[in-house]
Amino acid sequence: MPLDTNLLYGEMAGSWIAHLAIPFGTAMLVGNMPSMDAFTKLLVFLAICTGLSFVCQFGFLAMLQSSSCKGMKEYGAVFRGSAIAAIITGTMIAIPAFVEPMRLVVSQLFMHHKTLLTPELARVQDELVAAGQAVLKASMSADVAPAIQKGGAAITPEEYETQTFQEIAIGASYWAAFAGAYGVGIGSLSAATCPATN
Repeated sequence: MPLDTNLLYGEMAGSWIAHLAIPFGTAMLVGNMPSMDAFTKLLVFLAICTGLSFVCQFGFLAMLQSSSCKGMKEYGAVFRGSAIAAIITGTMIAIPAFVEPMRLVVSQLFMHHKTLLTPELARVQDELVAAGQAVLKASMSADVAPAIQKGGAAITPEEYETQTFQEIAIGASYWAAFAGAYGVGIGSLSAATCPATN
């Protein structure tokens, strides 16, 4: 039986949505573990996301093989396809986790990135922000003048670590969504191949 391309495209869309959610759910779980240092959290985050991706891809590819081959004929092919898809996902999630510009290009669409400054630079920046806001307030009517953001754009190292993890979760969701869709497509090359029958 030929591969049902409508099912394949539907599963790619389903995998896209599932992989959009996996990093967010994992980030909520791992982000609330205060006993871990930042690098350990990141490794646990990557491992859980990759494992959940494998399980998700296995389910999608098993349905694809079941449809294409009139039932599950070869679990090994589904396992191989799922492993390939999970490796793609893990690699794509590692990009925003370890490459800051690739993380910020996505995360800055949803949150403002605050920089980590030395105490002296933070003090200077806060004074500049306050002076700029004072000049702006003086030149505008009171009802349209923006509120002064306490602390300017500088944050503490602990806040910066939390912010970085949030940015990784956002970036990873974006990259994982596409990896999930591609993973089903590439994994289907293995999983949807039916064994020869005599």
